Amino acid sequence: MSTRKILDGKGKFALVTGAAGGIGQPITRRLLDAGFHVLMLDINATGLEAARAKLDGTTTGIVCDLTDPASVAQAAASVGALTGRIDVIVNNAGLIKPGPFLSLKEEDIERQVQINLLGPLRILHHFLPSVPNGGSVVNIVSMAGILPLADSSVYTAGKFGLRGFSNSLSLELRSRNIRVSGIYPSGVDTPMLRMEAQSGGSPLNFVSDPLSAEQVAETAVRAIGEGRLEYYLPYGDGILSRILGNIPWILPRLLPMFLKKGIEGHKRYLAKIGVNQ
Repeated sequence: MSTRKILDGKGKFALVTGAAGGIGQPITRRLLDAGFHVLMLDINATGLEAARAKLDGTTTGIVCDLTDPASVAQAAASVGALTGRIDVIVNNAGLIKPGPFLSLKEEDIERQVQINLLGPLRILHHFLPSVPNGGSVVNIVSMAGILPLADSSVYTAGKFGLRGFSNSLSLELRSRNIRVSGIYPSGVDTPMLRMEAQSGGSPLNFVSDPLSAEQVAETAVRAIGEGRLEYYLPYGDGILSRILGNIPWILPRLLPMFLKKGIEGHKRYLAKIGVNQ
């Protein structure tokens, strides 16, 4: 089934952060297919224009640094000059700097929290007033928002926070019938995962074969139409993560088994992307 049959975005506006990234591009493309005018936000001006050039449909590119409140405010002013209505907001931008907590520099810690947690809050604080009753918010979170990952503790902290925020915000917006959905994928085959695979990222990312960015994009756009609170990819990983997330003291006992499987999956992934081991 095509996206156009699921959503009718004709005459509507959708905002996507990290729109030039590995997941942002297929989300944007699917929204364009549904008829939306897509407001593409990204910090990378060159990448943003390159992404826009590959897309068919009406887009507006806006360079925005989510770590800078003034930049987000300026993006809101630019959008406000174009339209007073945003029907869909997709918080997609994310960042990870893998490694033990004490090995991280102060700026590595701050930037991860800024982009993974404070960035979505800033975006929604500025743009939610423009979302009409019946609109949608979709936050691309991570399975790391449910299950803690060693050597990705700051990333995990931001994603845990984003999950809590999403679920709380959904209660606040019920009176306006604005639906808030969180997307919780395991590892996704993007440039960020390839960096992790070669830079000390958690082997738990590879317990299951990495998802494609298209799978995440398909689920994100489906969430706009359905509006369920949480979506897990793959679903089985979501069940296991929620169980283990509720009994975290059992994790050290089970970790060797999962690490063994993850290390094997990591080797397969490196071979798949052509990295010598």
